[in-house]
Amino acid sequence: MRAYLANLTSTAKLLLALPILAIAYPVVTIVVPDVIRAVVPEVVRSVLSLI
Repeated sequence: MRAYLANLTSTAKLLLALPILAIAYPVVTIVVPDVIRAVVPEVVRSVLSLI
């Protein structure tokens, strides 16, 4: 598989990367803020309970 990917032309690599980016961008913009909202309050609560 590595040899196959290493021998691809730059156009083929671009055509493979575009759909991956098109899927990854919305997922990251939706999931990362939700994870931050879920984790930060818990961390703040645990730090305050230690004090």
